[in-house]
Amino acid sequence: MKVKVEDVGACRKVMRIEVPADVVAPQYVEILNAYTKVAQIPGFRAGRAPSAIVENHFAKDIVEEAKERLVPQYYWKAIEEQELKPVAVVEISDVVFAKGQGLAFKAVVDIAPDFKLPKYKKISVKAKDVAVDEKDVDAAIDRIKTNMARFEDANERESRAGDLVMVDFRGACGAVPVSGLSSDSAAVGEGKDFWVFLGDPEFLPGFAAGLAGLKVGGSKVINVKFPSDFRVKAVAGKEAVYDVTVKGIRQRIMPEMDAEFFKKFEVDSLDALRAKIRSELLENAGQKEDVRLKEEIARTLLEKTDFELPKSVVEHETSITARSIVERVAMQGATREQIEQRRVDILSEATKTSTERVKLSYILSGIADEEKITVQDTEVDGRIEMMAGRYGMSAERFRAEMEKRDGVAKLKNDMRAEKTLDFLLKNAKDN
Repeated sequence: MKVKVEDVGACRKVMRIEVPADVVAPQYVEILNAYTKVAQIPGFRAGRAPSAIVENHFAKDIVEEAKERLVPQYYWKAIEEQELKPVAVVEISDVVFAKGQGLAFKAVVDIAPDFKLPKYKKISVKAKDVAVDEKDVDAAIDRIKTNMARFEDANERESRAGDLVMVDFRGACGAVPVSGLSSDSAAVGEGKDFWVFLGDPEFLPGFAAGLAGLKVGGSKVINVKFPSDFRVKAVAGKEAVYDVTVKGIRQRIMPEMDAEFFKKFEVDSLDALRAKIRSELLENAGQKEDVRLKEEIARTLLEKTDFELPKSVVEHETSITARSIVERVAMQGATREQIEQRRVDILSEATKTSTERVKLSYILSGIADEEKITVQDTEVDGRIEMMAGRYGMSAERFRAEMEKRDGVAKLKNDMRAEKTLDFLLKNAKDN
């Protein structure tokens, strides 16, 4: 076998591979014999036709099958011979095969970058004090009580902040109904028996304030001014007038902080609950500070290291990131038209994020190799079991779903990167 390697980029190589006819002849004969055993050719019983006739009759099919078998086989032999470490096969082309002439083809591959690691121990970081004050605890308790609150009918009084109010509403921009402005404006154009919360987040700008003070059966005209960045493009920056009728009022009833309430949190008093919440807030704050410091370390590593990246790897990561951004903005209410208008910005953001992510992954992998940082299979099993629990799935089923997308290998790499960042943080220098 003859292999010629050419550099066509910092991380891209072209291999031109030639395999002599006598080397590939046994595989060709094996394929021909397989066809001969089952070939059905007029004038012969199945499997009884001479191989020369079978070869002539199925020449194209035999050659194609030979290519499919031989190209991967000699691609990997060439990779091993040249001691290359490909991260992606960009292209296999110019495949030529004929009996008596051998095999020739071209393989374009991207390889991992070769670069010098920066000094990664004693990276300077500035840690912030982690503290939780009593206002933070109070706010957490208020959130807990709000989440546990129930709503009861209060149809005998006027509506006020914190209530749920059932309304019929219909809006118009001038003489045009809001619901008729576009296909996605119907939801904010009109509704019947629609419950509106008089508080944040607002259903429509100024809507909650306009409903305060009304009784069941009361009607009102509410003027709404939509901001220029409103999620429904058809009304963004416009003013609309809404005719609203109140049909029901429910008031929020906060839970009593009694023994039954404390039992749900496995404590027996308000002081014990506050202590537990304070501890959890401190733990969360510490974790957030660790994340911030690790981001600071990652930024330092990126700034100190300069090398080219495999184009195919960056493009693949960019595609995944762009899709994730689109899904996120769609869930936030952006329409297809709005997403298309942001296409250039989304691609730019995805490219920048992905480039940095890929670059950092190579740096962290290099440090992990240097420091012999590893992840055991038992650790991966534990992480999969924890993740499966969050989704209410068995670990076996969750792993099977991950393996369909090579997710287990990626998880192991991500865990190794996490360990490496833990190591770097532990060895960082606090200024």
